[in-house]
Amino acid sequence: MPVSYSLLCSAIGVFFGVLAHKALFIHGEWHVRAPEIFIIHTTLLVSLHIGKALYSSTTSVNVVCEAVLWICYCYIASLFTSITIYRAFFHPLTKAGIPGPWYLRLSKLPHVWAARKSKNYLFLEDLHQRYGDFVRTGPAEITIFHPEVHNVLDSPRSECIKSEWYDLLYPFLSLVSARNKEVHAGRRREWVRGFTSKALSQHEEKVLKHVDELERRIEHDALLEKPSEVRDLFYWFGFDAMGDFVFNKSFDMLSNQKWHHIVLRLQRALSLLGPLSPAPWLVQLGLRLGPRVWVLGDWHDSVDWAKNTMRTRLEEGWSKQAAPDLTHYMMEQGVETVTEESLYWMHGDSLLAIVAGSEPTAYVLIATFCELAKHPHHAEKIYQEVQDVDVTDQKSLNRLPHLNAVINETLRLYPVLLTGGARKTTEEGVVVGGIRIPPYTTVIAPRFSISRREDCFEQPTTFIPERWTTRPEMIRNVAAFNPFSIGHNSCLGRLLAMDTMRYVTARLVKKYRFHLAPGETGMSVFDDMADQFTANPGKLTLCFELR
Repeated sequence: MPVSYSLLCSAIGVFFGVLAHKALFIHGEWHVRAPEIFIIHTTLLVSLHIGKALYSSTTSVNVVCEAVLWICYCYIASLFTSITIYRAFFHPLTKAGIPGPWYLRLSKLPHVWAARKSKNYLFLEDLHQRYGDFVRTGPAEITIFHPEVHNVLDSPRSECIKSEWYDLLYPFLSLVSARNKEVHAGRRREWVRGFTSKALSQHEEKVLKHVDELERRIEHDALLEKPSEVRDLFYWFGFDAMGDFVFNKSFDMLSNQKWHHIVLRLQRALSLLGPLSPAPWLVQLGLRLGPRVWVLGDWHDSVDWAKNTMRTRLEEGWSKQAAPDLTHYMMEQGVETVTEESLYWMHGDSLLAIVAGSEPTAYVLIATFCELAKHPHHAEKIYQEVQDVDVTDQKSLNRLPHLNAVINETLRLYPVLLTGGARKTTEEGVVVGGIRIPPYTTVIAPRFSISRREDCFEQPTTFIPERWTTRPEMIRNVAAFNPFSIGHNSCLGRLLAMDTMRYVTARLVKKYRFHLAPGETGMSVFDDMADQFTANPGKLTLCFELR
């Protein structure tokens, strides 16, 4: 290619690269379109290389392919150069002087590498110690450790929306992933029917049935003087109860004493979220373009299972049930035939409901019993409260101060969302702790770090339930405690989750003494904990004995 011709092609490529950045990619969101963008660019480059290889260098086709290839490579180089210069020197977060590692202002890929072992909560806490309460952790992302942040982001008056991460299920829809406030509000009204006092009281009968089965499993081990792997037991319990709640169909893991194959696949699939959550566009590329093998296959199998199970449940229609399931309440105004859009919602809702309802409950129960085993005097205090109480009566359990204090303290030390729940500012931006956050900025607010701040809680890393009862001075700023979110994004299942945790804790403490099994330290619960949007703890083995 002549030098002048080469320079012309270079200039054209550079021009269109800068133009694409300034006129196109710098505006709006592109993560959902990442697969299409990748396919278009890759197809073009591969086609040009094939054309160049098929025709000899003297043909016009070869010359054209070579010229267009050069333009494409110059376009790509100038596009990424323009993006890099903008992020490094001219982005609003750069102008605002938000500190952070220089490499994270250029790309999220180093963050993906740092979170490769699903320890994002520890990575962000390390940045907190190095840079303070406001850290730039991405080209258009800031992580805020200030205790005010949740009130600013999620208060009823907040204009912030959910971040790009919540398009995880695209093209499926769900209440959890709905980013548009009006759409979210409409869908939330549909869900509320399944969380009324009447609906919850009906579901509590199902919960108690699964608590009975959990107790039978533990009693079986106790009579044999056999240690219980409570991580498995609590996860089996959580998924059994939530399957019953959503589909009126339990996974029957407690009764079968083994993991259900789809739950195992779902848990393996969720391991994707550990390393990929920092870069939502990578999630889109992986889930939509990756082969259906390994954990990607597990993800698609889980989605297909949710679709098929929901389809089967819908075919049953509005059949009379002793305790209606969540699907019963999500059906449109009593009409048995649903629209295609409704199916998209129900498929997404069913999968998210199973995950959001079962994993957090199991995780908190594991953490609760780990702490009670390490601090048995707290278990004895609960026993003193429940020994003359009907542990199937939720109103009675709700009035027990130490039982509820133990659960609250566990939620503080072991938040379900360690770093999840990202929000995005709108055109007005927000102010947190006197620092202005620019418009269209993703904001991460790590509950793990915020709930362990020394200026918010005295002895913040120590398990002290009394801070919620007799020692309120140990709580210096209650705003740092936000386990279920607030405002329009608050967890609809909060009451159900709290009721379930009270039932299980009260029942087991009333009937058993328990301690760490020989060789068990309880450290694996935290040391092996994975940050996969929701927390996934390590193993815990306890020995139970009948009182």
